[in-house]
Amino acid sequence: MKKLFFAALMSAAFLTAVSAAEPEFSILVVPTKAVNLEDQFAGILPNRPPLLPKVGRVACGEPFEVAIVFRCAEIRNGAVKLAGKLIMTDPRGEKKELPLNGNLAKISGDTAGVFLFPQKLRVICEPRDPKGRYSFDAELTDGGSGKTAKASSAVEYVEKQEPKPGVKAFDKIAAYYREQDPAYIIPAFREFLKNLPKQKAKEKNNFNPLPQLAFFYFLLKENPQCVPAFSALFKQLRNEEKYMAAVVLNFVSEDAAKALNTNQRKAVGQQFRTDPFRVEKVAAAWQLDVCWAEFFVRGTKAPVMKIVRALSLANDALTVDAYKKLAQPTKEDRRKLLNGLTVMAAQWSLSSLAKTHPLIRYYTEAALMRGEVKDPVAGALAAKSIGMKIKLEKSSKP
Repeated sequence: MKKLFFAALMSAAFLTAVSAAEPEFSILVVPTKAVNLEDQFAGILPNRPPLLPKVGRVACGEPFEVAIVFRCAEIRNGAVKLAGKLIMTDPRGEKKELPLNGNLAKISGDTAGVFLFPQKLRVICEPRDPKGRYSFDAELTDGGSGKTAKASSAVEYVEKQEPKPGVKAFDKIAAYYREQDPAYIIPAFREFLKNLPKQKAKEKNNFNPLPQLAFFYFLLKENPQCVPAFSALFKQLRNEEKYMAAVVLNFVSEDAAKALNTNQRKAVGQQFRTDPFRVEKVAAAWQLDVCWAEFFVRGTKAPVMKIVRALSLANDALTVDAYKKLAQPTKEDRRKLLNGLTVMAAQWSLSSLAKTHPLIRYYTEAALMRGEVKDPVAGALAAKSIGMKIKLEKSSKP
C-alpha cells in the first residue's frame, strides 16, 4: 500500500459549527476522495457548512485521503497547537502508526469554528494489499487546554467495484464531487458516444463536444487508475468515436497519450495547438462549460472564479438588441456581441446552478465579501446572479 503523508498549510479561514454539539474539543476522521477540502475551508465564509463526502469502499488503485476535522481547540495568541497520532490497521490486524507532530496553526475570527487539520494521509491500495477492512484511529491533544480527543473510521478494500444495473452512468458523474464513483466513468463515456448522433442532429452547426469531453478529461485526471480501461475502449472504437477518445487521452497525461499512435497524435495536435481543457481565462461561451465540468468533477473554487471573472467581459460587450440596431456590423461589433453572449451565459449558469449546488454560491459569496473580485461590473453581476442582497465591501480578514 502506497502511503504519502504530507503537511499542507491550514487556511486561516474556517467554518462555524452549525450543530448544537457540546463545546468540547473533538475530532472527526474522514476517509474521502474529495479533492476540494482545502478549498472549502479556505474559500467559503465561516458560517457555511463544509461538504465532507466520506468513502466507505475503494478498489485497487483508487486514491483516497484520510482527513481530520477538529473543533473547539483552545486558541492562544491567535493559534492552536495540536499533536497526536493516526493509526492504520489492515485486515490482518497489522498496525502502522503515523505521528501527527506538533502543528501550530494560525486562527483568526470565530473561536468556535470547525477546522481542517493541516496533515492528511493519502492512500492507494495495491494488488498485493490484503482485501478487507482498513481502520483509521486518530488521537489528538490540544496543546492549549491539554484535552485529548479520539475518533475512528474505516474503509473496505474490495477487488473491484461494478456499476449498478439500471443506473444511468452519466447521471452518476454529473456531480462527481459530491459522490466519487470511478466505476461509472467508462460506462458514462459509452453513453456519451451512443448519444452523439442525436446531439449532432440537435445542435447541427453549433455541435461542440468539448464541454462533455472535459468531464472525462478531469475524471481521468483524478482517477489515473481508470486510464488503462479508457485506453482499451479507445482501441475498440472507430472513426469519429475513436477521435473523441483520442482528444481526451492526448491531453490527460503523457502516459495516457501513449495509447495513441503518431498519426493520431498528429491529427489531434493539428486541431488543438494547446490543451482545450485548460482554461486560464474564459474568452468564449463554450469555455464556461469546460470550467463547469472541472467544478462538477473536483468541486474546487478555481473554475467557479474563472466564470465569475468572465463577467468582466461586460465592459467590452454589446447586447443582442444593441447589435440588431447596427446598420452594418463590423468584425469588432461581432466580437463584442460574442462577449455579451458569454456574459449572459455566465450569469444564467451561475444563477441556475447555485440554486442546486450551494458550494457554488458559497465560493462566490465569500470571494465577493473578501474583495477578491476586483472588477466592479463582474462583482455586481455575480452578486445579482446568486441573489446577494447584502452590501459588498472589501474585508481585511482572509
